[in-house]
Amino acid sequence: MATIYIVSENGKLQKKGETLQFAHLDGTITTIFPFKTNQIVVLGNMEITGSALRLLMRHGIDTVFLGTNGRFHGKLVFQESRNVFLRQKQFKTLEDEDFRLRFAKSLVAGKLKNQLSFMQRISRRRETENNLIQTVERMKRNIGQADAADSLASLRGYEGMGARHFFSVFRENILQDWAVFNGRSMNPPEDNVNAVLSFLYTLLLYRVDSSIEEEGMDAYVGYLHELEYGKRTLAFDLMEEFRTPIADTLCCALFNLGILQPGDFRDVVFSSDSDEIGRASC
Repeated sequence: MATIYIVSENGKLQKKGETLQFAHLDGTITTIFPFKTNQIVVLGNMEITGSALRLLMRHGIDTVFLGTNGRFHGKLVFQESRNVFLRQKQFKTLEDEDFRLRFAKSLVAGKLKNQLSFMQRISRRRETENNLIQTVERMKRNIGQADAADSLASLRGYEGMGARHFFSVFRENILQDWAVFNGRSMNPPEDNVNAVLSFLYTLLLYRVDSSIEEEGMDAYVGYLHELEYGKRTLAFDLMEEFRTPIADTLCCALFNLGILQPGDFRDVVFSSDSDEIGRASC
């Protein structure tokens, strides 16, 4: 089953027989087969006909709507899980501090070890750079400290420290001189590399979120991240381990392989009531 990404500037999704057809503004048609599709991600503006919407509903195709800069606008939800007993158990585990800490440690350990592997690949290419070697060693110590953490607060601190180590060397893995990365920034991303990272993290988040819904779990019941009103904390929890092998690695490849070019970016200044989320746009 595939995930279909539609980049649209006021295109139209319509039903044709038992298929979906996306009509681009230039008149070209893309056919989507519902029985081969489990998710559609729309970037930009798109019109959906009533018959196309009913076909999406009939096949239960998860459909996510993002702005042109990756901001989440909404998603189609056709039916909530009926497994109240599973959600009941989720809520009970929120009161189990030992379980929460064990669960969160496993997530953080996976994330930090993936980041360490990424950093070690860089250091092997640059064996003479002492600062890079020292940062890798600090990351190793940080992983040990995270494993020994006795509270969620301290564990989050070690996770944050790991992120600082990781992003302090991240630019070393990007070959293009025109790619700008002055440390991780978000809301808005301040440069072209951060714009790509934020966009990829958004796509990853909603892939994880859809998987949670498919399992009938409550995405608002997380353990590593602090619970917040309206925040799907379990999705944020479970995406952590996949950030580096999927999003971070892909981000570097997009620049290094020349898939992205300087002309793919523009500087954007948004007003306070803008729907968008970044200054650097791709």
